[in-house]
Amino acid sequence: MTGEIEAAGDMITGGMMARAVEPGHGEAQGEGHSACLNCGANVDGHYCANCGQAAHVHRSFAAIGHDLAHGVLHFEGKIWTTLPELALRPGTLTRRYIQGERAKFVSPFALFLFSAFLMYAIFSLTSHHGPTDAVQGVKMDAGAQAELRKEQDKADAHIREIEAKLKAPGISTARKEALTENLTDAQAERKGLTLAGDLTDSLVGEGVNGGIAKTVGKAVSAAAENPEFAYYKLKANAYKFSWSLILISLPFLWLLFPFSRRFKMYDHAIYVTYSIAFMSLLFSLSMLLTAVHVTSGLVTLALLLFAAWHMYRQFKDAYALSRTGTLLRLPLLYGFACVSLSLFFTFLVMMG
Repeated sequence: MTGEIEAAGDMITGGMMARAVEPGHGEAQGEGHSACLNCGANVDGHYCANCGQAAHVHRSFAAIGHDLAHGVLHFEGKIWTTLPELALRPGTLTRRYIQGERAKFVSPFALFLFSAFLMYAIFSLTSHHGPTDAVQGVKMDAGAQAELRKEQDKADAHIREIEAKLKAPGISTARKEALTENLTDAQAERKGLTLAGDLTDSLVGEGVNGGIAKTVGKAVSAAAENPEFAYYKLKANAYKFSWSLILISLPFLWLLFPFSRRFKMYDHAIYVTYSIAFMSLLFSLSMLLTAVHVTSGLVTLALLLFAAWHMYRQFKDAYALSRTGTLLRLPLLYGFACVSLSLFFTFLVMMG
Protein backbone atom coordinates (compact mmCIF):
# COMPACT_ATOMS: atom_id res chain seq x y z
CA MET A 1 0.00 0.00 0.00
CA THR A 2 2.79 2.35 0.92
CA GLY A 3 4.54 1.52 -2.37
CA GLU A 4 1.42 2.37 -4.34
CA ILE A 5 1.09 5.72 -2.57
CA GLU A 6 4.76 6.52 -3.29
CA ALA A 7 4.32 5.52 -6.93
CA ALA A 8 1.25 7.73 -7.23
CA GLY A 9 3.18 10.57 -5.61
CA ASP A 10 6.03 10.10 -8.07
CA MET A 11 3.59 10.19 -10.98
CA ILE A 12 1.99 13.41 -9.71
CA THR A 13 5.41 15.01 -9.12
CA GLY A 14 6.63 13.88 -12.54
CA GLY A 15 3.51 15.25 -14.21
CA MET A 16 3.93 18.62 -12.50
CA MET A 17 7.57 18.81 -13.57
CA ALA A 18 6.67 17.86 -17.13
CA ARG A 19 4.06 20.59 -17.28
CA ALA A 20 6.56 23.08 -15.86
CA VAL A 21 9.23 22.18 -18.40
CA GLU A 22 7.01 21.64 -21.42
CA PRO A 23 3.65 23.42 -20.99
CA GLY A 24 0.92 22.98 -23.51
CA HIS A 25 -0.64 26.44 -23.68
CA GLY A 26 2.09 28.90 -24.53
CA GLU A 27 3.82 29.60 -21.21
CA ALA A 28 7.00 27.74 -20.27
CA GLN A 29 7.22 28.84 -16.66
CA GLY A 30 5.36 31.01 -14.23
CA GLU A 31 6.74 33.21 -11.49
CA GLY A 32 5.58 30.84 -8.76
CA HIS A 33 7.94 28.01 -9.77
CA SER A 34 10.99 27.45 -7.61
CA ALA A 35 13.55 26.33 -10.21
CA CYS A 36 15.00 28.36 -13.08
CA LEU A 37 14.54 26.60 -16.42
CA ASN A 38 17.87 27.93 -17.62
CA CYS A 39 20.30 27.08 -14.80
CA GLY A 40 18.19 25.17 -12.26
CA ALA A 41 18.80 27.61 -9.41
CA ASN A 42 16.01 28.51 -7.01
CA VAL A 43 13.89 31.46 -8.18
CA ASP A 44 12.31 33.83 -5.69
CA GLY A 45 10.81 36.75 -7.60
CA HIS A 46 10.53 37.86 -11.19
CA TYR A 47 14.11 36.97 -12.22
CA CYS A 48 16.67 34.30 -11.44
CA ALA A 49 19.30 35.64 -9.06
CA ASN A 50 21.95 33.32 -10.55
CA CYS A 51 21.66 33.87 -14.33
CA GLY A 52 19.18 36.75 -14.63
CA GLN A 53 16.60 34.92 -16.76
CA ALA A 54 12.99 36.02 -16.29
CA ALA A 55 10.83 33.67 -14.27
CA HIS A 56 7.98 34.17 -16.73
CA VAL A 57 9.11 32.71 -20.08
CA HIS A 58 6.79 33.29 -23.05
CA ARG A 59 6.13 30.72 -25.75
CA SER A 60 3.41 32.48 -27.73
CA PHE A 61 3.54 34.01 -31.21
CA ALA A 62 2.86 37.47 -29.79
CA ALA A 63 6.02 37.11 -27.71
CA ILE A 64 8.09 37.45 -30.91
CA GLY A 65 6.92 41.03 -31.34
CA HIS A 66 7.56 41.68 -27.66
CA ASP A 67 11.12 40.35 -27.93
CA LEU A 68 11.75 42.45 -31.05
CA ALA A 69 10.49 45.63 -29.40
CA HIS A 70 12.44 44.79 -26.26
CA GLY A 71 15.66 44.17 -28.19
CA VAL A 72 15.43 47.38 -30.22
CA LEU A 73 13.83 49.85 -27.83
CA HIS A 74 13.89 48.25 -24.35
CA PHE A 75 10.18 48.90 -23.98
CA GLU A 76 10.19 47.60 -20.42
CA GLY A 77 11.06 51.16 -19.44
CA LYS A 78 14.68 51.89 -20.32
CA ILE A 79 14.03 53.90 -23.46
CA TRP A 80 11.41 56.07 -21.73
CA THR A 81 13.77 56.64 -18.82
CA THR A 82 16.75 57.41 -21.05
CA LEU A 83 15.31 59.74 -23.71
CA PRO A 84 13.98 62.46 -21.37
CA GLU A 85 17.25 62.41 -19.44
CA LEU A 86 19.26 62.55 -22.66
CA ALA A 87 17.25 65.49 -23.99
CA LEU A 88 16.95 67.61 -20.83
CA ARG A 89 19.65 66.39 -18.41
CA PRO A 90 22.32 64.85 -20.65
CA GLY A 91 25.24 65.57 -18.36
CA THR A 92 23.51 64.02 -15.36
CA LEU A 93 22.68 60.94 -17.43
CA THR A 94 26.30 60.65 -18.59
CA ARG A 95 27.70 60.97 -15.06
CA ARG A 96 25.19 58.53 -13.57
CA TYR A 97 26.00 55.95 -16.23
CA ILE A 98 29.77 56.34 -15.77
CA GLN A 99 29.43 56.01 -12.00
CA GLY A 100 27.61 52.70 -12.36
CA GLU A 101 23.88 53.49 -12.45
CA ARG A 102 23.23 51.53 -15.64
CA ALA A 103 20.39 49.01 -15.29
CA LYS A 104 17.68 51.62 -15.79
CA PHE A 105 19.25 53.31 -18.85
CA VAL A 106 19.90 52.25 -22.42
CA SER A 107 23.66 51.98 -22.89
CA PRO A 108 25.20 54.78 -24.98
CA PHE A 109 26.48 52.37 -27.60
CA ALA A 110 23.09 50.66 -28.02
CA LEU A 111 21.44 54.08 -28.27
CA PHE A 112 24.07 55.19 -30.78
CA LEU A 113 23.40 52.17 -33.01
CA PHE A 114 19.65 52.74 -32.76
CA SER A 115 20.01 56.43 -33.66
CA ALA A 116 22.18 55.56 -36.67
CA PHE A 117 19.65 52.97 -37.83
CA LEU A 118 16.78 55.44 -37.34
CA MET A 119 18.65 58.14 -39.26
CA TYR A 120 19.20 55.75 -42.17
CA ALA A 121 15.54 54.64 -42.12
CA ILE A 122 14.22 58.21 -42.12
CA PHE A 123 16.64 59.21 -44.87
CA SER A 124 15.51 56.26 -47.00
CA LEU A 125 11.84 57.08 -46.48
CA THR A 126 12.02 60.84 -46.92
CA SER A 127 14.60 61.22 -49.69
CA HIS A 128 13.84 60.83 -53.35
CA HIS A 129 16.01 58.80 -55.65
CA GLY A 130 19.48 60.24 -55.77
CA PRO A 131 20.75 62.30 -58.66
CA THR A 132 21.16 60.25 -61.82
CA ASP A 133 24.36 61.98 -62.69
CA ALA A 134 26.87 60.21 -64.86
CA VAL A 135 29.39 60.29 -62.04
CA GLN A 136 27.18 58.21 -59.70
CA GLY A 137 28.92 55.06 -60.80
CA VAL A 138 32.47 56.32 -60.53
CA LYS A 139 33.68 53.61 -58.16
CA MET A 140 35.39 51.65 -60.94
CA ASP A 141 37.60 48.64 -61.08
CA ALA A 142 40.82 48.55 -63.12
CA GLY A 143 39.04 47.44 -66.30
CA ALA A 144 36.49 50.23 -66.07
CA GLN A 145 39.27 52.75 -65.47
CA ALA A 146 41.06 51.57 -68.61
CA GLU A 147 37.85 51.94 -70.62
CA LEU A 148 37.40 55.44 -69.26
CA ARG A 149 40.93 56.39 -70.31
CA LYS A 150 40.21 55.09 -73.81
CA GLU A 151 37.07 57.19 -74.00
CA GLN A 152 39.03 60.25 -72.86
CA ASP A 153 41.74 59.66 -75.48
CA LYS A 154 39.09 59.19 -78.17
CA ALA A 155 37.41 62.44 -77.11
CA ASP A 156 40.75 64.29 -77.23
CA ALA A 157 41.44 62.95 -80.72
CA HIS A 158 37.97 64.01 -81.88
CA ILE A 159 38.52 67.55 -80.54
CA ARG A 160 41.89 67.81 -82.31
CA GLU A 161 40.30 66.60 -85.53
CA ILE A 162 37.58 69.27 -85.40
CA GLU A 163 40.12 71.99 -84.56
CA ALA A 164 42.24 70.94 -87.56
CA LYS A 165 39.22 71.16 -89.87
CA LEU A 166 38.40 74.62 -88.56
CA LYS A 167 41.91 75.79 -89.50
CA ALA A 168 41.67 74.43 -93.05
CA PRO A 169 41.86 77.14 -95.77
CA GLY A 170 38.79 78.05 -97.80
CA ILE A 171 36.24 76.73 -95.29
CA SER A 172 32.72 78.08 -95.81
CA THR A 173 30.85 80.03 -93.16
CA ALA A 174 28.11 77.40 -92.81
CA ARG A 175 30.69 74.63 -92.50
CA LYS A 176 32.61 76.65 -89.91
CA GLU A 177 29.46 77.19 -87.81
CA ALA A 178 28.64 73.47 -87.90
CA LEU A 179 32.17 72.50 -86.88
CA THR A 180 32.14 75.08 -84.07
CA GLU A 181 28.92 73.58 -82.71
CA ASN A 182 30.43 70.10 -82.92
CA LEU A 183 33.53 71.32 -81.10
CA THR A 184 31.42 72.75 -78.25
CA ASP A 185 29.60 69.42 -77.86
CA ALA A 186 32.84 67.45 -77.91
CA GLN A 187 34.44 69.70 -75.29
CA ALA A 188 31.40 69.35 -73.02
CA GLU A 189 31.59 65.57 -73.35
CA ARG A 190 35.30 65.64 -72.57
CA LYS A 191 34.64 67.74 -69.45
CA GLY A 192 32.25 65.11 -68.17
CA LEU A 193 34.85 62.40 -68.72
CA THR A 194 37.41 64.53 -66.88
CA LEU A 195 35.12 64.82 -63.86
CA ALA A 196 34.56 61.07 -63.80
CA GLY A 197 38.30 60.47 -64.08
CA ASP A 198 39.06 62.83 -61.22
CA LEU A 199 36.60 61.06 -58.97
CA THR A 200 38.00 57.69 -59.98
CA ASP A 201 41.53 58.83 -59.16
CA SER A 202 40.38 60.10 -55.77
CA LEU A 203 38.81 56.75 -54.94
CA VAL A 204 41.70 54.63 -56.18
CA GLY A 205 44.36 56.77 -54.52
CA GLU A 206 47.72 57.92 -55.74
CA GLY A 207 50.25 56.67 -53.24
CA VAL A 208 51.49 58.01 -49.93
CA ASN A 209 53.54 61.01 -51.01
CA GLY A 210 51.01 63.78 -51.42
CA GLY A 211 48.29 61.30 -52.28
CA ILE A 212 45.93 62.20 -49.45
CA ALA A 213 46.05 65.93 -50.11
CA LYS A 214 45.61 65.38 -53.84
CA THR A 215 42.77 62.95 -53.25
CA VAL A 216 40.91 65.37 -50.98
CA GLY A 217 41.52 68.24 -53.38
CA LYS A 218 40.11 66.33 -56.34
CA ALA A 219 37.13 65.05 -54.38
CA VAL A 220 36.29 68.54 -53.12
CA SER A 221 36.69 69.92 -56.63
CA ALA A 222 34.35 67.25 -57.99
CA ALA A 223 31.85 68.02 -55.22
CA ALA A 224 31.98 71.70 -56.19
CA GLU A 225 31.19 70.72 -59.78
CA ASN A 226 28.11 68.77 -58.66
CA PRO A 227 27.02 69.94 -55.17
CA GLU A 228 23.60 68.26 -55.33
CA PHE A 229 25.15 64.86 -55.92
CA ALA A 230 27.82 65.47 -53.27
CA TYR A 231 25.18 66.46 -50.68
CA TYR A 232 23.15 63.35 -51.48
CA LYS A 233 26.19 61.09 -51.09
CA LEU A 234 27.21 62.72 -47.81
CA LYS A 235 23.75 62.19 -46.32
CA ALA A 236 23.55 58.63 -47.64
CA ASN A 237 26.97 57.63 -46.26
CA ALA A 238 26.98 59.55 -42.98
CA TYR A 239 25.20 56.82 -41.03
CA LYS A 240 27.53 54.10 -42.38
CA PHE A 241 30.65 55.76 -41.01
CA SER A 242 29.14 57.60 -38.03
CA TRP A 243 31.14 55.35 -35.68
CA SER A 244 34.33 57.04 -36.92
CA LEU A 245 33.13 60.34 -35.45
CA ILE A 246 33.52 58.83 -31.97
CA LEU A 247 37.15 57.92 -32.65
CA ILE A 248 37.85 61.31 -34.24
CA SER A 249 36.38 63.20 -31.26
CA LEU A 250 38.13 61.34 -28.44
CA PRO A 251 41.59 62.97 -28.77
CA PHE A 252 40.01 66.44 -28.76
CA LEU A 253 38.05 65.70 -25.59
CA TRP A 254 41.25 64.45 -23.97
CA LEU A 255 42.88 67.80 -24.84
CA LEU A 256 40.26 69.59 -22.73
CA PHE A 257 41.52 67.70 -19.65
CA PRO A 258 45.14 66.83 -20.50
CA PHE A 259 46.85 64.44 -18.09
CA SER A 260 43.84 64.55 -15.76
CA ARG A 261 43.50 61.63 -13.36
CA ARG A 262 39.82 62.36 -12.74
CA PHE A 263 38.66 61.36 -16.20
CA LYS A 264 39.65 58.31 -18.17
CA MET A 265 39.29 57.69 -21.89
CA TYR A 266 36.27 55.52 -21.09
CA ASP A 267 34.54 58.55 -19.57
CA HIS A 268 35.20 60.58 -22.70
CA ALA A 269 33.87 57.73 -24.87
CA ILE A 270 30.61 57.56 -22.90
CA TYR A 271 30.24 61.34 -23.11
CA VAL A 272 30.83 61.60 -26.85
CA THR A 273 28.71 58.55 -27.69
CA TYR A 274 25.68 59.89 -25.83
CA SER A 275 26.27 63.29 -27.44
CA ILE A 276 26.48 61.93 -30.99
CA ALA A 277 23.45 59.71 -30.41
CA PHE A 278 21.40 62.72 -29.37
CA MET A 279 22.63 64.84 -32.29
CA SER A 280 21.71 61.98 -34.65
CA LEU A 281 18.20 61.89 -33.18
CA LEU A 282 17.97 65.68 -33.55
CA PHE A 283 19.09 65.40 -37.18
CA SER A 284 16.46 62.71 -37.75
CA LEU A 285 13.84 65.09 -36.35
CA SER A 286 15.10 67.79 -38.72
CA MET A 287 14.72 65.44 -41.70
CA LEU A 288 11.17 64.59 -40.63
CA LEU A 289 10.29 68.28 -40.32
CA THR A 290 11.76 68.91 -43.75
CA ALA A 291 9.74 66.04 -45.20
CA VAL A 292 6.46 67.48 -43.89
CA HIS A 293 7.47 71.00 -45.00
CA VAL A 294 7.47 72.65 -41.59
CA THR A 295 11.14 73.57 -41.64
CA SER A 296 11.68 77.32 -41.66
CA GLY A 297 14.42 79.68 -40.65
CA LEU A 298 12.95 79.97 -37.17
CA VAL A 299 12.66 76.19 -36.71
CA THR A 300 16.22 75.64 -37.94
CA LEU A 301 17.49 78.35 -35.61
CA ALA A 302 15.65 76.76 -32.68
CA LEU A 303 17.18 73.35 -33.41
CA LEU A 304 20.68 74.85 -33.68
CA LEU A 305 20.29 76.78 -30.42
CA PHE A 306 19.00 73.69 -28.65
CA ALA A 307 21.98 71.68 -29.94
CA ALA A 308 24.38 74.36 -28.63
CA TRP A 309 22.60 74.43 -25.24
CA HIS A 310 22.67 70.63 -25.09
CA MET A 311 26.44 70.56 -25.61
CA TYR A 312 26.93 73.13 -22.84
CA ARG A 313 24.61 71.34 -20.39
CA GLN A 314 26.06 67.90 -20.99
CA PHE A 315 29.63 69.13 -20.76
CA LYS A 316 29.06 71.05 -17.52
CA ASP A 317 27.18 68.29 -15.69
CA ALA A 318 29.02 65.25 -17.03
CA TYR A 319 32.40 66.55 -15.89
CA ALA A 320 30.99 68.28 -12.76
CA LEU A 321 32.47 71.64 -13.78
CA SER A 322 31.76 75.05 -12.37
CA ARG A 323 30.08 77.58 -14.61
CA THR A 324 33.37 79.45 -14.99
CA GLY A 325 35.29 76.30 -15.85
CA THR A 326 32.65 75.34 -18.39
CA LEU A 327 32.57 78.75 -20.06
CA LEU A 328 36.37 78.83 -20.30
CA ARG A 329 36.43 75.48 -22.09
CA LEU A 330 33.25 75.96 -24.10
CA PRO A 331 34.83 77.82 -27.07
CA LEU A 332 37.37 75.01 -27.35
CA LEU A 333 34.60 72.42 -27.16
CA TYR A 334 32.65 74.08 -29.97
CA GLY A 335 35.83 74.55 -31.99
CA PHE A 336 36.88 70.92 -31.53
CA ALA A 337 33.37 69.83 -32.52
CA CYS A 338 33.69 71.81 -35.77
CA VAL A 339 37.13 70.36 -36.45
CA SER A 340 35.87 66.82 -35.76
CA LEU A 341 32.95 67.31 -38.12
CA SER A 342 35.26 68.73 -40.79
CA LEU A 343 37.56 65.72 -40.50
CA PHE A 344 34.52 63.42 -40.56
CA PHE A 345 33.14 64.99 -43.74
CA THR A 346 36.59 64.92 -45.32
CA PHE A 347 36.71 61.21 -44.52
CA LEU A 348 33.28 60.77 -46.13
CA VAL A 349 34.43 62.61 -49.26
CA MET A 350 37.51 60.42 -49.48
CA MET A 351 35.30 57.34 -49.15
CA GLY A 352 33.26 58.53 -52.12
